[in-house]
Amino acid sequence: MKRAVALILVVSCLNVVAAPSMEEFGKQVSYFYKNPTKENFEKFQKDAESLRKEIPSENRAKFLVSLMIARISEKYNWPIMETSFSQTAKEILEGKTKLAKFVNDDQAVNPDKLDIWWCSLFATGDTKYLENIFLYVGKDTEKEKDLKNMLVYGAANWSFKSNCEQHKMVLDFAKKKLKEGKFSDYKEAYLKECIACAQKVD
Repeated sequence: MKRAVALILVVSCLNVVAAPSMEEFGKQVSYFYKNPTKENFEKFQKDAESLRKEIPSENRAKFLVSLMIARISEKYNWPIMETSFSQTAKEILEGKTKLAKFVNDDQAVNPDKLDIWWCSLFATGDTKYLENIFLYVGKDTEKEKDLKNMLVYGAANWSFKSNCEQHKMVLDFAKKKLKEGKFSDYKEAYLKECIACAQKVD
């Protein structure tokens, strides 16, 4: 009997050790596209479920986890596990709810849409989401009179520069755009600044 109790305790301890930290899960969120396997997708869903009470709701983080599950499932045709996030993920794929329609409408843009595009990029590695984001970067927010646009441009500028420093994919995209595009002096200077800052980090 004592041996059985001891075994249960050992298994419990192993489960505690195996549980992911929020920092580890954050890396899964940001870098899933680098190693997209079915096993990693299952791990992502299991880890999200085990951390569901720690993932904040107020900044829509739980929704963005569901979004990533939907995008990964959609791209690779991998099944969605039954978790706290699965219903929302399936609703996004069905595209019938008001929120799902907003997610899939590239013309409806606010700062939340930028988060949706970034998470979609990290889930799939599909640069079409970077193309969407790029439309809103390199804008001079000081000259923008519309508050809504100012918030979108400001968030786009900050997030694009930050992700250039963290993701080679974004940095390579910025270099490609600078080489092939003709932009305003402000946008060109912005791209050069993003690239320079990212290379300093490297």
